[in-house]
Amino acid sequence: MAELVGTSRINSLLVHITNEDAEMDVDIPTHKVENGINISDHVERQPEVVKLSGFLIRPTAKRVESLVSQLKTIETKGVLVVFEGRRIYKNMLMSGFNIKADSEIMNGYKFSCTLTEVRIVKSSFVSPKTKIVTAAVAEAGRKQTENKKQSPIYHVVKKGDTYISLGSKYGVKWQQIQSWNRYDPKKLPINAKLRVG
Repeated sequence: MAELVGTSRINSLLVHITNEDAEMDVDIPTHKVENGINISDHVERQPEVVKLSGFLIRPTAKRVESLVSQLKTIETKGVLVVFEGRRIYKNMLMSGFNIKADSEIMNGYKFSCTLTEVRIVKSSFVSPKTKIVTAAVAEAGRKQTENKKQSPIYHVVKKGDTYISLGSKYGVKWQQIQSWNRYDPKKLPINAKLRVG
């Protein structure tokens, strides 16, 4: 379209832009920030907003109406927009699309609209087809180690120790401690070295 060479594009649709106002704002904390904490962690970038105004011009009324219809569809269907003007803006949605007939423009309209950035992220959803590997739940109170081949843990018997109290202390069934040590449960010898893990 030779009549619009050098103008801007909204998703490859040629338009003549007279004003391109971009807002690039951030949210800054108004609450107190603890000393020593990285302040930039509290600054959040807001979506970019670009307000456009200009002309929709074509050689025939039919082509102007086709352009208006395409822009209305972009707005109402929520089609992501790439705008190429002074700067290039991607992943934008259009809103506030307005046209105004003016006696100065016989083959088109004045128009305005707002483009707002949509920040697209990857989903953290895990497909049910993906096998999720989880670690086995260990008994409470036991020290967790990555090495499966642990060396045995021993305890020196003190007055009042029983297989039950040692099992509770080390997170092992008292029957297992008894099978490792073979002492009479009613007569644990003081200062004896018992395997407890």
